[in-house]
Amino acid sequence: MKKLVYILLLFLFTSLSGFSQDNKKDNDSIANITNINVYPNPFNDKTTISFYSSTENNITFIVQDLLGNIVKSENINLVEGKNEIPFYKNKLVAGIYIYTLKNKSKVISKRFVIK
Repeated sequence: MKKLVYILLLFLFTSLSGFSQDNKKDNDSIANITNINVYPNPFNDKTTISFYSSTENNITFIVQDLLGNIVKSENINLVEGKNEIPFYKNKLVAGIYIYTLKNKSKVISKRFVIK
């Protein structure tokens, strides 16, 4: 019984730690990202996610449908200043999608719409 409780607590702790929105670590914190803009939104074939970063950093760019299925995942090297990530519809159907910029300690999620 103690093993089961231990396993459940371990699972719960590791699961919840992945949802931390702002766990500051000097070498690991996400760049201060500001002025996030998606244009055009909604879009037919291509949109661009643009934002400013206060530092050079590595992030993961993820796009998911509303069911949580990952339709794109890419590692991005940010530069200090303006950054742009082009996104092409390809074979995706019209609908609402969630895009996420994340590293090990912070997650920023927003949405865009494919016409």
